[in-house]
Amino acid sequence: MLCFGLLLVSLATQLQGLEILDPREVEYIHLQVNGTAGGSVTLDCGPTLPTIYVWAFTAAGSEGSSALAYNYGHGAKLQPRSLRSARMSIPLNSTTLVLTEVQVEAQGTYTCQALYDVEDGARVTFYITRLAVEEEED
Repeated sequence: MLCFGLLLVSLATQLQGLEILDPREVEYIHLQVNGTAGGSVTLDCGPTLPTIYVWAFTAAGSEGSSALAYNYGHGAKLQPRSLRSARMSIPLNSTTLVLTEVQVEAQGTYTCQALYDVEDGARVTFYITRLAVEEEED
């Protein structure tokens, strides 16, 4: 997760007029979402659209993460082959990650790293969502 944070901070410093006053001042918001195999879930990345965001996934029992989607200010881009246990989409002008046809293997931790351009610099928030997926009942 640290490498994604450093990537986000590095990208932010490249944007004109965006200055991170203290990159160690980061807010972490933890969420829990429950889903059913075969269904769909919606994962939120804050109440407002950030300047930059990156979605990453860490499978349950794993330490490595993979990038799922990002928006560096030019529209959302999905990494379509990064998650095989669900179909992903991000609605237009949104940071919400929508997973459909969810499989049990989709459970794990989904992290949205959001950078907000604010009046006195930049604010970084990590939205960390733990997804639990139950088997579909017959």
